[in-house]
Amino acid sequence: MTTKLPPTYAILILLLINILPNKVLAQNEPFNCDYNAYLFQRNDIYALDLASGSSYLVKEDITPGNINAVGYNPADGYIWGYLSSPSKSIVKIGKNFNVETFTIDELTTAGKYIGDVSASEFIILKEAEQNIIQ
Repeated sequence: MTTKLPPTYAILILLLINILPNKVLAQNEPFNCDYNAYLFQRNDIYALDLASGSSYLVKEDITPGNINAVGYNPADGYIWGYLSSPSKSIVKIGKNFNVETFTIDELTTAGKYIGDVSASEFIILKEAEQNIIQ
């Protein structure tokens, strides 16, 4: 005896089969040991070979806004940076260059142009107005 699924269940199962593997593959993976330096130009990322000075584009248009004020966090293995749009946002970038965006309402809307991650895992951002935000 064969049982037919109602059309809505069949559609739901097809969606799950197609969506779940993509979600698993889209997970961020930390950089950990990487021999490249990275240059952020607007929302593009270039890998730099510091020995030869050569560079190449590794990921294009990864965010809707520009990424600036980036720093590497050795504790979690990710690159963190400030995102110009949406405002008051920071991004977490993994080895596969997938991006997670976090909105922080306490951030000002002024542009951030210097960034790093402290030993205590705080992202530090410097604004043009001389404010330092932790």
